[in-house]
Amino acid sequence: MYSNILTSLALLVATPSASPQPELANALRSEIEAMRRSYDVSGLAVSVVEGDHVILSEGFGRFEDGPATEDSRCGLFSATKALSAFTLASLVEDGAIDLDAPLGELLEESPDIWRGIPLWRLYNHTSGLAMIVNRDAFGDIVEDPEAGNAEIYEIVRDLPLDFEPGAHSRYQQSGYAVAEMIAESRLGLSWPVLMDQHLTGPAGATHTVQEALASGAKSVPMISSAGGYLTTASDMARIFQALNAGDIAERAFLADLLSDPRFVQDGYGLGVILQDVAGERTVGHRGGGARANLRYAPDAGLGVMTCTDQVGNRELTIHVADMVMRALLTGQAPRPHIASLLYDSEDRSAQVLVSLFEQEWHDPDTRYGFDGAEAVINAMGYDRLEAAPDEARTLFALNARTYPDSANVWDSLADAQLALGENAAALVSMRRALSLQPGNPYFQSRVAEHAPD
Repeated sequence: MYSNILTSLALLVATPSASPQPELANALRSEIEAMRRSYDVSGLAVSVVEGDHVILSEGFGRFEDGPATEDSRCGLFSATKALSAFTLASLVEDGAIDLDAPLGELLEESPDIWRGIPLWRLYNHTSGLAMIVNRDAFGDIVEDPEAGNAEIYEIVRDLPLDFEPGAHSRYQQSGYAVAEMIAESRLGLSWPVLMDQHLTGPAGATHTVQEALASGAKSVPMISSAGGYLTTASDMARIFQALNAGDIAERAFLADLLSDPRFVQDGYGLGVILQDVAGERTVGHRGGGARANLRYAPDAGLGVMTCTDQVGNRELTIHVADMVMRALLTGQAPRPHIASLLYDSEDRSAQVLVSLFEQEWHDPDTRYGFDGAEAVINAMGYDRLEAAPDEARTLFALNARTYPDSANVWDSLADAQLALGENAAALVSMRRALSLQPGNPYFQSRVAEHAPD
């Protein structure tokens, strides 16, 4: 299915010109459509921009409400944080926000344990502020249409820190609520207005909006900087072009700020996940169970956005974005994800999938990419765990052979072994997981539960 596409695309991306040749767009279009069908995803929207050139901005297949087009609105979910990061860079460059300012100076009646925490720790999830979404009080706030970030603040301010600031990075939303409240209080504007002034407005991205406000909400939804935005492929093309032109923030400033090691912990920066792609630093975010994915390489001026409205999408948005970025950054033929081969197989038995995977894994000339393959195999195993635990064990065992230093693969293998009544083997797998992550409380509890008295 892929051979002709790959050959033609290899020739096209290897050309020195960055111009958006129709042939390049056609080759990418064919490759993306082939992957969409392999992954059994009904609809996908894609935006690809290099410099000031829009290489692709269009839809593939169908969304729930009709044909997918470049103007079909997609939910960004947590990928909204990437747009907020671009907005934040503009505000910092303008001197409107001081990331080093301590919360004790920014908040009236700040809790004593918060006073020394710098603002930037709220954006990279290292502040230690208590998580809010898992508390009953948060459910009450969500049901109140008039409630906002201040109500979240009133709850978390009275709670102890989950950990010492900087000790860990734990993904949560209360930090974003407090940071958003601070920005709105000090600048006198809601976050959606700030984003419009500093990002979507300069870019001309008129269809990138906060979903609740677009639906007629009378008050600004809480934590708008962390999620809840809609966009389109055409709008994201405009945003990438504006970023490349320096219309949002000076490009080098934005690149250095979002990848500054001082603000990065466990691969997470100021609202962006950092990822090295073909030796190029990229920033971005995913959201909604991989229904949306945004990646931007500021030094190369390359941006890719992929989105779908399909919940069970097998991370197609992640794999398409990675494939496109690698092809354009390296000038080499794209390597479709190994999942494409597995999903295309007529025989989906576990042993056949294992054979296909291992044949390509050990082939030095394979044309497939394996980034994230562990997660793909893991998901396939859990799809079978209840109905066919022996098949799940076969797939989890493949992961254990391929990624023996991953604690997760051994924990998954233990699940299948337990389902088959292989308790002794399961305990061995649990202990292997614990040996790889000795301080993990979950692995410790599993070993304690299943170890003989």
